[in-house]
Amino acid sequence: MTPHRATDDFRIALAGLMPQLRAYARFLARDVARADDLVQDTVLRAMDEEAQWQPGSDLRAWAFRILRNVFLGQLRRGGAERRALGRFDPEARSAPAQLDSAELRELGLALDRLPLAQREALVLVAALGFSIAEAATICNVPDGTVKARVSRARAALARRFVPDT
Repeated sequence: MTPHRATDDFRIALAGLMPQLRAYARFLARDVARADDLVQDTVLRAMDEEAQWQPGSDLRAWAFRILRNVFLGQLRRGGAERRALGRFDPEARSAPAQLDSAELRELGLALDRLPLAQREALVLVAALGFSIAEAATICNVPDGTVKARVSRARAALARRFVPDT
């Protein structure tokens, strides 16, 4: 395969990840405009660092790790976590009308109360469908750490929503 063809394949595959990258960025940034900026920065960095990607490896996990690192860099530059993430504001989000319910708002508030590490692990595994190993690679932690974070997040949500848990 010629280098030009590899670049074309890489860019096509990266473009195919845009919906998933946007979903993860919106989870992290908690703001649509900031999430779009985060995805743009991620794609630009991925294209700049294409030579570091190993063809045949998981491009999705690689791109998500870049997105996470860009976000954490912005977080460090921006000050405190609460300023970067903001607080969940049910009135500020733009969900489709059919999803706008008291239960969904309550779940959003419950997720917002989880520690960032638990929330991130739960979203990567339960919402975005990454395996424990993939989520561990993205978060740069051992598999067992992701398992524990997901377990603690699920337990916290169960205590809130399931009686006698």
